[in-house]
Amino acid sequence: MTEVNEMINNLVKKANVALKEMSAFDQEKVDKIVDAMVQAGLEHSVELGNLAYSETGRGVAHDKAIKNVFAAGQVGESIKNHKTVGIIDENKEDKTITVAEPLGVLAGITPVTNPTSTTIFKSILSMKTRNAIVFSFHPQAMKSSAKAAEIVRDAAVAAGAPKDCIQWITEPSIEATNQLINNPGIASTLATGGPAMVKAAYSTGKPALGVGPGNGPLYIEKSADVDAAVKDVVASKTFDNGMICATENSLIIDNDIYEEIKQKLQASGVFFVKSADQAALAEAMFNPETGGVKGPIAGAKATKIAKMAGIEVPEDTKVLAAELDGIGHDYLLSGEKLSPVVSVYKANDQADAFDIATRLLEYGGLGHTAAIRTEDRDVAIKFGEEMQACRILVNTPCGLGGVGAINGLAPSLTLGTGTWGANSIDHNVNDYDLINRKVIAGCLKNDYLDSLIAKYAD
Repeated sequence: MTEVNEMINNLVKKANVALKEMSAFDQEKVDKIVDAMVQAGLEHSVELGNLAYSETGRGVAHDKAIKNVFAAGQVGESIKNHKTVGIIDENKEDKTITVAEPLGVLAGITPVTNPTSTTIFKSILSMKTRNAIVFSFHPQAMKSSAKAAEIVRDAAVAAGAPKDCIQWITEPSIEATNQLINNPGIASTLATGGPAMVKAAYSTGKPALGVGPGNGPLYIEKSADVDAAVKDVVASKTFDNGMICATENSLIIDNDIYEEIKQKLQASGVFFVKSADQAALAEAMFNPETGGVKGPIAGAKATKIAKMAGIEVPEDTKVLAAELDGIGHDYLLSGEKLSPVVSVYKANDQADAFDIATRLLEYGGLGHTAAIRTEDRDVAIKFGEEMQACRILVNTPCGLGGVGAINGLAPSLTLGTGTWGANSIDHNVNDYDLINRKVIAGCLKNDYLDSLIAKYAD
């Protein structure tokens, strides 16, 4: 206990020294540091993707490299021109000036599902906002996460950042993580991981940016482009083997096009598991007590999952599908899967489809992501208005769409779910979430206020 406490105190103490040094940096220097980190992340994206795959055995190495490119390049490009130092806004009409300051030393929690990309992402956002960060990496992804942190840290230091701007716990444990997030020298926690860790971050008595689980439904409405829908679903479910939390977990298909969609999915490598085999699949995939997916399942290939369940499938199977008529703990396959497995529902009509989507969100996905394929703009808007999800994706592969890779959402690897998902944020986390804003407000003569005082003071 004492050794862990001393280790954490030392890390946080050094981070606060770095924080103080960075507080004097101007925007030009900050942007120079961030640009160096971006370039380093891009140059090592393949190396880190391979390392993450070899260490964790999850997902697809190539796709992990793409995530690293996204975390460095696309995130870096999206924030390149953001003002995060000194005066960031001046409103002449309201006579206010807004000044940006760092939050302080951050604790960074990273998951086993996206270890290197999340590390790159959080490091870049931290340096853009002049916050020092101390990471607690997932034990199963320690080597790859530390390498990612080392690469971007070294690039930052070479560009003028203090040497302790990015640090990490070298011997991970639950005790070390808890001591880190509760250390008085930590200003806030960026928590990306399981529900227990996110809850712990929110329980420290300090601000935290944590995210909730996703159980995103996709409604394929009768006017949808069927071929595009099938292509995108398969691509999304197989990208890094479905580990992005925004990825489609369930398909809700209008009765009018159900058989057509099913046939096209089957022709694209989707294997529909027989009803008699669904119990075995659920047992292999889920913890019956918690309803959560078992650790070895996340990021596993469809064929491997089928083998674990004792189900014979063709060797070229890309995705497993289970046709269900229920939702909830008695239907474990209706939950978040983090793998190339999808549950499928037939909707009698639009109202039925909306009801199924709502119940799926309520079963472990409130606030996260809901999606629709449709050519009817009014239906898309109505769907968006009725779903309790912070990301409503239209005609978009959900995995890459949810993180903002191919649409107008902020590129991010930390996705807030709002109060529906017990989060403090309702959007894709970006650099503006990591600054304190000071507003300098003028004290000038106010004719309207004077008239109110004259009218009501007596």
